[in-house]
Amino acid sequence: MTTQNYWAFPKEIPLEEVPRYSSIFEKITEPKTIQFDLTKTEWIHSSFIGFLIYAKHLTTSKGGKLYIIPSPAVQHILDLMNLREYLLH
Repeated sequence: MTTQNYWAFPKEIPLEEVPRYSSIFEKITEPKTIQFDLTKTEWIHSSFIGFLIYAKHLTTSKGGKLYIIPSPAVQHILDLMNLREYLLH
């Protein structure tokens, strides 16, 4: 389920889905508080990391807050890439 403020992501996020997420996200004109629920996600394509960085940057540059709730698998990936501090705070 995806609304402008709450996004629940699936178990797997392949490359083919990332452009769709970006397209939907770019249509948000006033991001205030956005929540990405990745608690059920076990596998992500590397391009999704780029989407997370983009979404975080765009949201904060417009004065909003992006909250990412990772699964243990996603948190591990963020730790390996040294992105936990940036994306989760």
